[in-house]
Order: sequence, then C-alpha cells, then structure tokens
Amino acid sequence: MRNRLIASAAVAVALAAAVSAQKTVVVLDPTVAVPERETPLKATYQSEIDRVALPRLKAKYESDICPVELDLAGEASGSFTRKGAEQKIAFFQVCQTGNGLGIVALVVTENGKVVSIYGSESGWSLDIGALPDINANGLDEFTLSYGGGMHQGQGGVGVDIMEFTGSAPKGIGWFKAEEFMDTEAVNVWKVTAKPGPTPVFYKQKYASVEGGKWRRTGANSVFKLGKAYGNFEVVK
Repeated sequence: MRNRLIASAAVAVALAAAVSAQKTVVVLDPTVAVPERETPLKATYQSEIDRVALPRLKAKYESDICPVELDLAGEASGSFTRKGAEQKIAFFQVCQTGNGLGIVALVVTENGKVVSIYGSESGWSLDIGALPDINANGLDEFTLSYGGGMHQGQGGVGVDIMEFTGSAPKGIGWFKAEEFMDTEAVNVWKVTAKPGPTPVFYKQKYASVEGGKWRRTGANSVFKLGKAYGNFEVVK
C-alpha cells in the first residue's frame, strides 16, 4: 500500500509538472525564420486607419524632419484594452528621424472601427506580437520589436513587453533579442514566460553557425526585464 501511495504521489507530481510546463508561453523566438515581404504590409482595417488615424497622426507629428507616412510593421489580435474584446492592434512607423530614431504609432481597432491611437518617440519599428494574458488580469499583453540602427558595424533588436493600463499602453519591461555584426545576427535570445500575477521570464541564448543554423549556448535561465523603451501617449 505504501509503495502504491508513493507511486501515486509521484504520478501526481509528474502530472503537475507537465501541466506547469505546458503553461510556459513563448514571448519571442528569433531562431524561427520569418518570411521576407514581397509587398508592403497592410492592416486589416487599413482604409479605416487611413481615414481616422492618419490625419490625427499628421496633425501631431508632421514636420520637416518627420514626413508622416504609415509603414506597417505588423499586426496582432487579442483583448488589449477591454476584457473579452476581439481587437486588432497595428504597429506603424510614422517617420524616421535619425539612425535608429523615429516616431511610431499603435492603432487599436474593433469591429472595423478605430478605438484608440497612440504615438511614441522611439526607434525603428520591426514587429509586434500578442501574448495571452501572462499576468492573469484579463487583458492580453503584446511585444514591440525595435531596431536601433547600426553603429560602427554593430546593431541589435530590443523588445518591449507592453500592456494597456488606464488610458495608454505601459511598458512591463524590455529585453535584448538580437545582436548584429555587419547586419548579420550573431547572438539571439529566445524568451519565454511562466504566467502568473507576477510572470517569471526565462532566456536561452543561441549563437549563429554556418548554414543559417543556431547553436544553443548555456542554460535556460531566469532573468529580470529592463526598463521599457517606448513611452506612448494618446493621439486625439
């Protein structure tokens, strides 16, 4: 009987561990190749965004050094500003003002209509991704990937994890996702999270090898996010 109880307890622990492992969320995985674009991206509700959001962004940011044109970096789906909502959030480059510098915008749409518009003096927008409510508060988070330009042959990609709080998106934190040398990525970090009221983040480093492959380097380890990069404000 005692052996059976021990065996049952071991099975329960194993099942609990398996369930816990299944809950791990991939925040970003740079080792997965992204197909190159053949044509410029368009948001799902691009015409509505051009009609409503573009004039407001022009009124706020248009200048000699910032000719406003919306260049879509990516789009994500989820419940971002309201629990249970079916929304899309589009990430745009509004203009580039220097090496790795520029204005970016987020436009939230729901049922084909623009819900809200936000802008930030940040870097060069690269991509956006949705995260399935990793802090268990009923709203989905999202990632914003930025390129910082090249400096002395070196560059990289930084990623903000964001969430809507109050009237605007706020940064949960930042992490480095890629390092470049002469435009070729030499080191990347796959980041995962264990969801909960206070999510736990893990990073696994990979180094580039011949043939476009990646070699895992070191152990998958817990780390703390840095201070978020983007600082968004409402565009009315």
